[in-house]
Amino acid sequence: MPGTSVGKLPPSLLALYPSLRSLPAEQLAALGQQMAQRDLPAGTQLFSERQDCMGFPLLLAGTIKVVKSTAGGREMLLYRVEPGGSCIISSSCLLGHTPYSARGIAETPLSLLLLPIASFEKLLAEHASFRNFVFHLFAE
Repeated sequence: MPGTSVGKLPPSLLALYPSLRSLPAEQLAALGQQMAQRDLPAGTQLFSERQDCMGFPLLLAGTIKVVKSTAGGREMLLYRVEPGGSCIISSSCLLGHTPYSARGIAETPLSLLLLPIASFEKLLAEHASFRNFVFHLFAE
């Protein structure tokens, strides 16, 4: 896929997502092999309503806007995701094993890593710092 690369973790990842710093080096290396970095232009739709969840996005650069369509066909902005933050809709889908309930659109050119579902579930089960990061999203 154009705009996608897999391999070494970008240096900014641990600065933006400090909850990952406590992971053992071998697990970080494994994540580097599991996650795909995607560089996408503004306007790219990342996910749509009723689509199955693809993974947990870790935004490195740019802004994602999360919107919901109203019954009248208008678009309502729910929130924006910036580097170091995460998408509560994605978290909700992953935790509840449900499809997306909104759309995510690249508001600016962006770069992100997509944590696969199995890796998300493993981190959630085994690492308190990552689990706390995810659950803190719901408290904000």
